[in-house]
Amino acid sequence: MHPCLLVTEILLHIIGFLETSAEYQSTCHKGDVARLARTCRAFIEPALDVLWRTQCALGPLVKCLPGRLWTRDACGDINLIGKPTSNDWLSLRRYSFRIRVFEPSWPSHVRLPGVGDNTLSAIFSPGVFHALFPSLHTLNLEFLANKIAPSLLHHVLSPRLLQLRFRLPRHLEPDDLHELLESITDRAPSLRVLKIDAYAHVLSFFLHLELGFGRIPHLRTLCFPSTLCVSPSSLLQPRQMQYLRVLSLTLTTDPVPALRHSSQAVFPALQYMKITAHTLYQCSELLRITTSSQLEEVSMFYSSQASEAVVHTFLQEVEKAHGRSGGLHTLVLQHLFTTSGPTLKPFVYSPSTLKPLLACHCFRVLDIRDIGDLAIDDAFIANAALAWPRLEELRLRGLPWIDSHHTTVASLRELIRGCSRLARLSMAIDARALPEKNSAWRSSPLEELNISDSQMEDPEAVERYLRAALPDLKRLIALDNLQCWRAVLRMEGVVWDE
Repeated sequence: MHPCLLVTEILLHIIGFLETSAEYQSTCHKGDVARLARTCRAFIEPALDVLWRTQCALGPLVKCLPGRLWTRDACGDINLIGKPTSNDWLSLRRYSFRIRVFEPSWPSHVRLPGVGDNTLSAIFSPGVFHALFPSLHTLNLEFLANKIAPSLLHHVLSPRLLQLRFRLPRHLEPDDLHELLESITDRAPSLRVLKIDAYAHVLSFFLHLELGFGRIPHLRTLCFPSTLCVSPSSLLQPRQMQYLRVLSLTLTTDPVPALRHSSQAVFPALQYMKITAHTLYQCSELLRITTSSQLEEVSMFYSSQASEAVVHTFLQEVEKAHGRSGGLHTLVLQHLFTTSGPTLKPFVYSPSTLKPLLACHCFRVLDIRDIGDLAIDDAFIANAALAWPRLEELRLRGLPWIDSHHTTVASLRELIRGCSRLARLSMAIDARALPEKNSAWRSSPLEELNISDSQMEDPEAVERYLRAALPDLKRLIALDNLQCWRAVLRMEGVVWDE
């Protein structure tokens, strides 16, 4: 044997290549590693470390118990039929102490045997779980199909836990949710990643408590579902979230509080911000007090219509954030409109409203949609094409039933000429008059062009023109949905401005 293979670190590195082989694309396909563990004594311990360090099911571990203690049910899950003794559980430690990560397997069609509810309750009991998994630092409960009850989740929390992800049950009392979140911040102070998911179409929870995020000072990622609404004041306590890089959550309707000290650093390391709020003003205020010089992506979603002044103020804050970081390359702004109200009078946004965006020269993705009547014109687009040379994806869309567009085919041509990296473009135009000369524009990487909801007298003629102008285009969408949208509005009893 070559002397280098006697160095454990080198051997672990080599064996790791077998585990992450592109041939399998799954941490659950480890047959080669298992065979390597049986090759010679020098390979046993390193191979077992690699074999067990990431698991996507509890079944393989439970099957290491004596056969008299478990059986398979009709679904293939493993259920305990006897009560393991302390020595039985300790016999698993030869393998379980090596487990560092529990997470789902990919691809999802790979299925190792799961465990029944009684087995799950036994393993997740306080005296067993921590004894079996002293090295565990990452726990994604998706690997259990989220069958674990919140009461059991309390038992797995420990100062060693660095990453935690789970899904809220369909039915959960608000008091139980508060208790669970307080328990997480209290018992897992070393958390770097906290991601909570939720099922769709469940009641929203509004958290007005001052959550103890200050007790998890090293948090890097915080993601809450849209059904769990957090009060802004709980995010802005002094000296908390100083290392936060990813923030994704929904705010309550409470206003963003004013800072007591102007020198207080708010999210100084933030790179990605995704906020859903009732008003755009809340989003604007949160962005205003964010001091990060590393901000790269901002996504804001709001449900109440915003006036032209509020939108302009928000975009000014985007411009300032771009100036602080110099690397803000993605902006998503979307109004979450509904058609359930009796009237719908969208605000009109002139080109001057969007002018602050022209100072953001690093944009690679700009997605603005459904905010109202986006009254931009060819002149604004000509300036935008010069201001955004790195742009790769652009979506500029007002409400889909608006039929007063001021941009024409000339805007498409200017964007393609000025933005040499543009691959996806979506905007409605006035395509009733087409240029007489029908020739190819410049060579472009544009792959997808969506001009649906445009003003078109002859959609087929428009499509023929654009196909000739952009011969390398892979996908062209030119659907006339205006009448469909208006039919929907009439069914909802909505009145709009003609």
